[in-house]
Amino acid sequence: MGLAMDLGIARVESTETCGVLAFPAEVDLSNGEAILAQAVGLLDAGAPGLILDLTDCTFCDSSGLNVITRSQMRASELGVPMWVVLPQRGIVRRVSDVAGLQRRVAIAPDVATAREALTVPYPLN
Repeated sequence: MGLAMDLGIARVESTETCGVLAFPAEVDLSNGEAILAQAVGLLDAGAPGLILDLTDCTFCDSSGLNVITRSQMRASELGVPMWVVLPQRGIVRRVSDVAGLQRRVAIAPDVATAREALTVPYPLN
């Protein structure tokens, strides 16, 4: 079983196979940089995979998209696979769709699917 910590901004769970960063209900300018630091911290600490879980996120502005994009950039630099879990409906999904997020990152419908996808070998380009 993994270690779960609530670091005040996003909920973090680390296991042998991945780090999961569960976004808070709202992501905006006030907390975006702190959430990014958490994501990059997981990657830099050697997480073999990263899941950004936005399941419970009900509001996400460009700061949240920035967290996702910059996390993906760092994950790519390190050769670490990353998946984003998005709610099926709502403003977060609409913002992500309008921004074309699905063209930049791997999207999963839930954490279980993302965890399963991490078991597939990651192509190193």
